[in-house]
Amino acid sequence: MTQSITSPRYAHAEGYTALAFGKNGQFVCTGGSDSLIRVFYAPKSERDQEAITLEQHSDNILSLAVSRGKVISGDEEGMVFSFDLGQSSGSDSDGLSVEPSGTVLRSTLPARDISISSNERQVAIATDDESIRIISLLDMAVLHTLVGHRGSVNSVAYSPDSKYLASSGCDGTVRIWDMREGDPACVQIMPKIAYVCEPGNSMDQYKVRWSPDGRTLAIPCTNHSIKLIERNNWDASALLTGGHTSTICHLAWSPSGKYLASAGLDCQAVVWDVAARKVVLSYANANALCQVEWNPQGNMLAFSDCTGAMYIWDDVIPIEQGHAAPFERALADAVTLSKDKLMSDLFDDTAPADRASEDGMDEDEDEGDFLDAGDPTADAMDDFVVDDDGAGYAERQAPRWTAVAASEVQCFQPGSTPWLGNRRYLAFTMVGSVVSIAQDESHNTIEIEFYDKSVHRDFHFSDSFRFSMAALSDSGCLFATTSKELANDQSLRGAAAEADEVSVVSYKAFASWSANSDWTFKLPPKENPRCIATSSQGAAVVTSLGNLRLFTCGGAQRHIETLPNRVVTCVARDDLLLIVLEAPGTIRSSGGMKQLEYEYVLMNMDGQSRLATGSCPVTPTSEIVWVGFSEEGHPAVCDSKGLLRVLHKYWAPTHASWVPVLDSRKLSRDRGKREGFWPVAISARQFIVATCQGKSKYPPFPKPILDELDVDLPLLSTDTQVGQQEAKYLASRLFVEQQRGEAERIGSEYPGGASALARDELGQDKLLLRLIQLACKSDKTQRALDLAMLIALEKSFDAAVKIAVFLKQSSLAERLVRLREIKFASHSEDEISDEETSEAA
Repeated sequence: MTQSITSPRYAHAEGYTALAFGKNGQFVCTGGSDSLIRVFYAPKSERDQEAITLEQHSDNILSLAVSRGKVISGDEEGMVFSFDLGQSSGSDSDGLSVEPSGTVLRSTLPARDISISSNERQVAIATDDESIRIISLLDMAVLHTLVGHRGSVNSVAYSPDSKYLASSGCDGTVRIWDMREGDPACVQIMPKIAYVCEPGNSMDQYKVRWSPDGRTLAIPCTNHSIKLIERNNWDASALLTGGHTSTICHLAWSPSGKYLASAGLDCQAVVWDVAARKVVLSYANANALCQVEWNPQGNMLAFSDCTGAMYIWDDVIPIEQGHAAPFERALADAVTLSKDKLMSDLFDDTAPADRASEDGMDEDEDEGDFLDAGDPTADAMDDFVVDDDGAGYAERQAPRWTAVAASEVQCFQPGSTPWLGNRRYLAFTMVGSVVSIAQDESHNTIEIEFYDKSVHRDFHFSDSFRFSMAALSDSGCLFATTSKELANDQSLRGAAAEADEVSVVSYKAFASWSANSDWTFKLPPKENPRCIATSSQGAAVVTSLGNLRLFTCGGAQRHIETLPNRVVTCVARDDLLLIVLEAPGTIRSSGGMKQLEYEYVLMNMDGQSRLATGSCPVTPTSEIVWVGFSEEGHPAVCDSKGLLRVLHKYWAPTHASWVPVLDSRKLSRDRGKREGFWPVAISARQFIVATCQGKSKYPPFPKPILDELDVDLPLLSTDTQVGQQEAKYLASRLFVEQQRGEAERIGSEYPGGASALARDELGQDKLLLRLIQLACKSDKTQRALDLAMLIALEKSFDAAVKIAVFLKQSSLAERLVRLREIKFASHSEDEISDEETSEAA
């Protein structure tokens, strides 16, 4: 039997290749490791047309989803973009156009899978953390964040009626979420039903998929088999085996639901007869397959492999087998439709309720729920159209407008990672690390390991709360978990009130004169921790209700206030608490891109005073991924583009400014290596990181050896000797000013005393003298004079005069002598006015 498979179309560079058919079956989208999306025409007569190429992404594309009017794509950098489908406005009015329409999600982790609801109002996105985002396609707001998976989520799939969402994790667990309620809930957990795969390896990820009638869920399992799960009772109804000899990575149902196609790492595409539970066709490819998709309107398959190639398999089910009639009729109908009709299908605005019978709804599920499935705002607009003339048309008309939902800000805990196998870092600082190890459904194990073992001894304990976040300091460790996470892990959902009672914050002291310094608080129902921080002078918890709760190290509640519900993260050091918030607006470019804006609040740990507030800048199209304090007390942030900034002169609010001190991505490029840096800590002179090789974004286990990156301010001409010396001088000045300013703020002397201050100032002056020498050698006398005005010590000024004399810059030497007399002869440095110094210069 001859298989009608096209020659490979090398759509992308070598690597993982995603694909998805359009709903009308007339085109197929692909996305590859070259960061491109390409749109090919599917009908045989149109395949020679040039593909449409989209260049919105800047990293490997991992996921694609297509609705009637949109294409949504996700990449390894965590960016999820939306594109509008339409008719070309060029000379060929029947052509397809695909235009960027905005940013759906900006995550810090790869977007593994995307699923659009049948009413096309929402999209579910799986990323490499343990949560799933439900995004509104009306305003791109985060409607819900579903938590419960204990590792990377690699697959999401809406049921055809959007009442349920299936998700799977790298640990082999599949969860079913009820999307009909205002707050989606997990109704079924199937632990270890799928195979366990390696987080971060795109080729090893698998996808779960619903049948077209929504009654069956197909799941790739161990032993290279496929398990079919019945909806509602969630029992296995069939097991398909014998078709593959290696891991099955992707599944696709035929439009009739009679056949199931699978693609595997054994280089095979297999077609199964679901009722007969047997293989009817297979195709052996030369390379491992990535994805397979069935044309929703015809007897056609498309699949991709790891070389970036796409194949189209025409007439999959031969007519002589007696099974092809449904597909042949569908394909014939599609061919006879005019192009105008085909293009109008892209804008099919038929109400979802009118298509309920076509989508294979369960007979016992009412039609009204389907209209509102997964959309908590629909009920509010049910009476938008009033049937005031008795015609009856208002009974079935869907609301045209939906209330805009409030955006849920994505919070993160500095130093934490998603599950990497059965382990994850909850905190990673220069004090040490906090690691959670999954044991079973009832508890985890927490291991705390310190760098300075002369101060604290490593220890571990059994964690029955299954903490999801931690903050570490020299004095103790603060833990927190949320009621949603615990409730979702119950195999049978208990009462909501009972689940809500277990949202807790807990503090474990490392050393204290008191015999019992640990404490635990339960939060009120529906109030969950979003981010936490602790220091030697207390603990802070920001909750889902916007409450900032401050505690002493002994557990006394000493302050509460309400913050805007836009907090991204928080971190503490001694008596300082830094809170970073997402700004209330975004900047939208002509291409629809959103640029996140941030704000910060720097306050005392007792909550009684604010030291500084204002904007917290980031590199365009990036987001904040780490927040901390330097050893000297500088608040610091690092964005997803690798730029590290510190907040300078925060003790004088009108002078506070964010100073860029290191571009780590540029450093990686200069090294000529493909590596990433996981931030751990910062000092005045070094950025302490864990180096992640290749595409890995997280520190490995066991805890790696840390690297020290020298602070290097991104000045101009740093490839020259002058530029390098200027960068060193500015970094040194930041250090000294920070030490002096922090000492004045807390009413103490400069660290190390007056001798240490003199030593640090002398170090700055030596850098200035080197710059003066270089300026004199190149006859830049005005520059040399400008540099001399920055000198702090009198003996350093004498050295500057000697340099000018030695290099025969007599005019400069004379000016330096006059400046020295004014600056040091009769006044101390602090008493010299700027006007006097300028006049002398």
